[in-house]
Amino acid sequence: MTSLLSIGHHGQTESSKSCGNTGSSKSRSQIAQTSVKTGTSIEYAEQEDLKMTETTISANIVPSKSWNNPNKHYATCLASPWYESILELQDTIFHGTVDFFHRTLGYKYALLPSTTDSISSPMGLGSDSLLAAISLEGFDTYLADSMQFGLEYFLRIQKSAPGAYYVGTTFRGEDPDSMHPGWSIIEVLSSFYHIECELRGDFNEGIRFAELFMRTLASLILDKHADIVQAIAGNVSHITDFIAILEKNDNSLPRITVSQALELSEISSDPEAWRFVLDDDHTKGRLLTRIGERALLKRFGAVWLTEMDHLSVPFYQAFSPGTKNTKALCADLLIGPGEILGLGQRHLDAHGLNIALNMHQVPLDVYRWYSDIRDRNQGGIIMQTTGWGMGLERFLCWILSHDDVRDIAVMPRLKHVKFSP
Repeated sequence: MTSLLSIGHHGQTESSKSCGNTGSSKSRSQIAQTSVKTGTSIEYAEQEDLKMTETTISANIVPSKSWNNPNKHYATCLASPWYESILELQDTIFHGTVDFFHRTLGYKYALLPSTTDSISSPMGLGSDSLLAAISLEGFDTYLADSMQFGLEYFLRIQKSAPGAYYVGTTFRGEDPDSMHPGWSIIEVLSSFYHIECELRGDFNEGIRFAELFMRTLASLILDKHADIVQAIAGNVSHITDFIAILEKNDNSLPRITVSQALELSEISSDPEAWRFVLDDDHTKGRLLTRIGERALLKRFGAVWLTEMDHLSVPFYQAFSPGTKNTKALCADLLIGPGEILGLGQRHLDAHGLNIALNMHQVPLDVYRWYSDIRDRNQGGIIMQTTGWGMGLERFLCWILSHDDVRDIAVMPRLKHVKFSP
């Protein structure tokens, strides 16, 4: 595990400091590309020259906020440099994702239905979203909030595949709100784009590939769209700093457990930085609020928050060894606006899963199939898998240093609001 002190107090690199102009004639994307391809530190004159340039340029592409006027939003988009830029970035992210999983890792693409009876965040302890319930031809079902279960199922059918993935639309039932004062609005879309994968391997293997994926996409965007990021965010330093953190730590990001985070002075001294899982039963554990996550981001820049109290996360996360089933083998990647990628190792067999279902007060009947596929007595297959998912809109909020995910959706879907098309 990477030392918590390995990147300094604020996760800043020397490339974040202003310095004199070196007279470099390389473009922003060329400089960034050089740092990625050589694998060397980006603390050199050309990068510092880039940093100096960035601080003198202000953003000149701004969002129209036309989602505030649903009847006119479609017309506004037609002449909007903002939405044209969003589509350019989405295209690059999609094709970069397919290249990464298919060509680099050899994962199989999964075509999955958008409806399910087995949602990945049921209304039990640890649920992290609200349901998107629908009636389809008189049949009550749900729009999927994740395709994780389908990916786990596919891996057990296509037994030679090292992993499975998809890029698609998922749904949640939350109402739009500003969450905490001064915090980004990043969880208000009823429909959003999800990049998810499930791989054969354990927790550490999952983190390794997630870090490689993040670096691959960040480098690709720097190479192809540094001009767009510059025009919207005003600089690209947040991306180059992220790559620098990886380079300084053997291509890995720092990790901190929830228990360790709760001991940090900036979190332990702030009653708004954490809360109990259940207000009326403090034995169920604690979790960080978004204020607590922001404190970690201020300290580290980018960090994995790991080993949550099990009752604060969904039931399907495996138990962390040696914790008497109290901690989960999962992690959230915090960067930019907050969590943009969630990861977890799954229960290996039906025994562990059924214990978790009972702990989380989730009825077994709807998830019996999920238990059976890892139960040899039911014809199931014992297979260790780990999976992770990233919201594309949240990722773009970080890439663009933007704080409102509603501006990222070209065709937004907000609860109780109708948009055309």
